[in-house]
Amino acid sequence: MKRPVLAVVLQVACLILLSVSAPCQALPDKEIANRIQAYLQPFGKSGNLIGTVFVARGGRILFRQSYGMANYELGVPNSSQTRYHIASVSKPFTAAAILQLQEQGRLSVSDPLSKYLPGFPNGDRITLDNLLTHRSGIPDINGIEGIETFERSPHTLEQIIAKFAGLPLEFAPGYKQSYSNSNYNLLALILEKVSGENYAEYLRRHIFEPAGMKDTGLDDNALRLIPNAASGYTPAGISGFEKAPYLDWSNKTGNGNLYSTVDDLYRFDRALNTDILLKRATQQKYFVEADDNFYGWYIWNQRLGHRLLAARGHGPGFTAELARYPDDDVTIITLCNSYGTVSQKPLSEALEAIVFGQDVPPAPPQRAIAVPETLLSSYAGQYQYGPDYFDPNAKFTLTAKDGFLLMDIGDRHAALVPVSETAFLERTFFGQIEMTKDASGKVTGLTCNYGNKTFTAHRL
Repeated sequence: MKRPVLAVVLQVACLILLSVSAPCQALPDKEIANRIQAYLQPFGKSGNLIGTVFVARGGRILFRQSYGMANYELGVPNSSQTRYHIASVSKPFTAAAILQLQEQGRLSVSDPLSKYLPGFPNGDRITLDNLLTHRSGIPDINGIEGIETFERSPHTLEQIIAKFAGLPLEFAPGYKQSYSNSNYNLLALILEKVSGENYAEYLRRHIFEPAGMKDTGLDDNALRLIPNAASGYTPAGISGFEKAPYLDWSNKTGNGNLYSTVDDLYRFDRALNTDILLKRATQQKYFVEADDNFYGWYIWNQRLGHRLLAARGHGPGFTAELARYPDDDVTIITLCNSYGTVSQKPLSEALEAIVFGQDVPPAPPQRAIAVPETLLSSYAGQYQYGPDYFDPNAKFTLTAKDGFLLMDIGDRHAALVPVSETAFLERTFFGQIEMTKDASGKVTGLTCNYGNKTFTAHRL
């Protein structure tokens, strides 16, 4: 089953790792804050960063600053009180709830799915651990044809699960890892059946309240008002935005429909450093390094020489990241109301490097320059990537607009901002694009860099 180009690009982009640099040098708190502010300034000024950035070390808040607008139509700026959708950063909450029930002896992650959802296809072969570690083989609901239309209307967990229950497994359970949001829809329903509480009520009583999280909740009813909630946007043009496609967030129950603030996520981090939510022994057993998402986290034992647990979210109009370095008592949180992934790449690795006194990767050029209309028009046309691209052999079109190029590829479009006469910044996934020409000056194609991935496309 072919997944949307957007989902494929995001999954790969979120797994890009930094190579290990020189040993870190501890910096004073004030110097760290000054370096972070200086690094982020051009991102905010260019319109590529809208949201709130939070950094803490040793229980001290080193940096907390907001950029852009929570609502551009009303001119409401983002602040530390702004509530953002956190998308897949919701998954660690679902995983923690399941582990709480195991600690209470009410279930075991080794139990088969069929114990709680009799009749679910292959439920006797799939364990709860398979769901929590994306080893179930169940297809990702986000890749089902027509899912965008389905998710514009509200649905119950049973209705959501029925959407993928009849699909064949993509591989034998336990055989490998493959990220699937469907797993966490199922876990939410299991949570409800075992606890006797609905998903929202369970999280409120057993996670939010014990952790002191007063500004976090579920967006499971589109009619309900959420005070201080940010609107979601998609990058458009050189520095602007447009409204994100509509989504009824009830469809993300279990895998991505929480909203929160940077301070509340920090309270969640603090609680995980104690036994308030989960016993230390439970965390040590299940929060272990893996190739993909594991119990809601991406976990590395050595990243810049430090242990990292990162939760990353990306949904219509929002990106989020909660990065925890438990051995160093460092927490980095970025919440953004833009679909652009700049907060995850390159900001997350830069903030990490600054905090740990490492060399900071240079920020890509972002300032748009004036390019002659004739030059932009010479780049317009149809292109095709090779078989190594995220969506193999994908074709796309470049169209000259007022001061920039517009890329239409698959089900998405992205602005290409000129930073030189041949180089462009792709704002949505923060890719660096360089046009290529032959000896006569004829445009023959382009190269595109996403993180440490380089792709070539030829002009058709």
